[in-house]
Amino acid sequence: MKNINGKWALVTGASRGIGAETALALAKQGCNLLLHSRRTESLCAVKEKAEALGVEVKTFAADFAVPGAADALLEQIAQTGTPVDILVNNAAVNLSVDRELAGLSNAYYDWPEEDHIRTLQVNVVVPTLLACRVLPGMLERGFGRIVSLTTSLRGATDHLAYSVTKAAVDKMTTDLASAVQGQDVAVSAVDPGWCQTYLGGEGATCAVEDTQPGVLVPICMESGANGRIFRAQAYAGMTLEAALEKANAE
Repeated sequence: MKNINGKWALVTGASRGIGAETALALAKQGCNLLLHSRRTESLCAVKEKAEALGVEVKTFAADFAVPGAADALLEQIAQTGTPVDILVNNAAVNLSVDRELAGLSNAYYDWPEEDHIRTLQVNVVVPTLLACRVLPGMLERGFGRIVSLTTSLRGATDHLAYSVTKAAVDKMTTDLASAVQGQDVAVSAVDPGWCQTYLGGEGATCAVEDTQPGVLVPICMESGANGRIFRAQAYAGMTLEAALEKANAE
């Protein structure tokens, strides 16, 4: 198992749900945290819990729907003199949920252009920019992990924009992975399952807690994670050690 004690991990969308669970799972491995949310106040609870585990935590605010937010976030981090050893691209939007709550039509032919653009900006442009920006530093230092959250959702036209963006994340993952073969830098993706989060909406079948240790598997693997897409639910209820053993055998 790769020792990530003392490494620094940037987790986007870390104030709740899968982002918060992943941040705390990383902290339990001794990993220091760079936590992102739209408002730093919303990160207070996660920061307090992580610091109680003995790690350092720094918080940052950025609205990924605004062009330039990814570079602005990384500039804030750079000003602290902190490297990004691990990137977890968790932040995303599924405006299908927002439209349903607002009583708007969710039929794919009714979606306005601005909703498609916002979904692409948050779910594709930002994670791609973050990955591309932090990758050179990882290669220079000789270690890095980039994990992006994806989905296995297929054929649901009421979630069309979200599904399209996650397909793009999969392509970004495999393309970037091809550029780092043979080095201790891995680019991978994790499908967390249909989770009981705000994005998951009503009827979701998986508990947020069941995403762990699955999200940590590609981060803590010694080798073999690069270019792979993992299913977090395949490791639900397992210890990290057991999950890594299973992943290595697959």
